[in-house]
Amino acid sequence: MTKNRATLEEIIERVHTIPSLPEVVTQVSRLVNDPMANSGDVTAIMVKDGAMASKMLRMVNSVYYGLKEPVHDMEGAVRILGFKTIRSIALSISVLNAFQQQTATFNMKAFWAHSAVSACLCRMIAEKSRVCDPELAYTIGLIKDLGKLILVENAPEETKAIVAVAREYKLSFHGASRKVLETDDAEIGGWLAERWELEPIITETIRDQYDLGKGRQPGVVAICQFTEYLCGLKKLRVSGECDDPVLDPEVWRHLGLDKNALVELLTRVNDEVDNARQLMALAA
Repeated sequence: MTKNRATLEEIIERVHTIPSLPEVVTQVSRLVNDPMANSGDVTAIMVKDGAMASKMLRMVNSVYYGLKEPVHDMEGAVRILGFKTIRSIALSISVLNAFQQQTATFNMKAFWAHSAVSACLCRMIAEKSRVCDPELAYTIGLIKDLGKLILVENAPEETKAIVAVAREYKLSFHGASRKVLETDDAEIGGWLAERWELEPIITETIRDQYDLGKGRQPGVVAICQFTEYLCGLKKLRVSGECDDPVLDPEVWRHLGLDKNALVELLTRVNDEVDNARQLMALAA
């Protein structure tokens, strides 16, 4: 373990190249919150990137979305699925392509499987709890752990130490990060979301995801924590997540769910794993 623990600012200073979102994703993200925007506005942006549009159509026509008839153009996809779902799909493709680093100390395949399942579970929990828009929850679930990948790429020795400490002391990646660094993956992920100019609710939730009482979005944070609990029970975890899954009782209150919801969600996790793998394969 390092004696002088790196701060958030010191980690950020090491980031020479910030993974960027394609301009089409940035523009669509802005339109999502524009009450004057229409499907034609979104379509006009998406068709500018032919490769992105092609991948998106493959995902839209996958079994996951269950459309009765195939969609042959972006205008039809936007009209049927809506702005927010289109943004979720575009972001999935962009994020997967932005982070391609490989390392012997961090299992990238497990990371992306976990992120994809987290996105699907966050959407499902949001639908049941009605805490927030399900597509917003999907976006948060997909990118909430990207701070880990910033560490993998820009602080490899510290990441190696984090994983080692987590394994030795049976800690979460977050808990081990705070022993090795003066920051953690949540703060770094929040910084990245802010640099991407995503909505404040996304940035705040990612930054505060480990502390229900810290931020202004406790309900959305509760969705993240419930998702992590489900993934822990199903052993869908990433390198450095070595603690036993425990759920804060306050999560139930924030989500307005009872214990029957846990049983129902657990029975659907396997389906979500299959869905997530399919979507990630199409996005890659």
